[in-house]
Amino acid sequence: MKSYLCFMLGISFLMAGCAVTGDARQRTRFSLQGGYGYGGIVENTDLSLVPDAEATPESTADAYSGATIGGPNLGVHINKPLRYGEIETGADYIYNYQTFTYADQGNMYIGSRQLYVNQILLPLTYNIVLFKKSLPHADIQLKFGILGQYNLISVSDIGLTPLPGYSINKLSGGATLGISAYPVKFSNSSKLGFYLDAYRGSRIYTDYYNQESFEMPGSAFIKIGLRYQLKPY
Repeated sequence: MKSYLCFMLGISFLMAGCAVTGDARQRTRFSLQGGYGYGGIVENTDLSLVPDAEATPESTADAYSGATIGGPNLGVHINKPLRYGEIETGADYIYNYQTFTYADQGNMYIGSRQLYVNQILLPLTYNIVLFKKSLPHADIQLKFGILGQYNLISVSDIGLTPLPGYSINKLSGGATLGISAYPVKFSNSSKLGFYLDAYRGSRIYTDYYNQESFEMPGSAFIKIGLRYQLKPY
């Protein structure tokens, strides 16, 4: 996360140096967005890494498994034109509900853990404007960059036996990729469009089945929704 903050400061100076003067500065744009997201904690699925894991005869899945139910995401974004492309940043909120099921008779962990995953997202992307000549008003942008997360996670256990201890990282970060477009333009120059974003990043959750030495555990999401761009100023 320290490297993420340093990168953001570097981009801020880059924006100051690369931004086009005059009219381009007036084209800074604000947008509001909302939709559906799916993701949160990425759990380990390779139980060969877990010592003594053995599913109970009653288990319908495995000794350990996870399930995710998606939820809403909301955000406020700012786009700043540069000499080439744009810089986009802002703040988003995303919610997911996850359940980890333990049916491990080898380690005597039997029960379920419910996780209510609330995350504040801080993206910073460089956007490439596509089809500028053929579709100039659609403002189709391919974006890629980095994203930091602040994680607020509530946990509730239901178990026939005590479930394994765990720890949660409040801060995480990684790489993001997305696309946005505004096919509808209103008379006051505001626009209505859509967005699709994906992310894969660092570890949020650690327990016996998601140890620090395992490569798979991390964080991820995909989110989609509508976006309203306010009149440029």
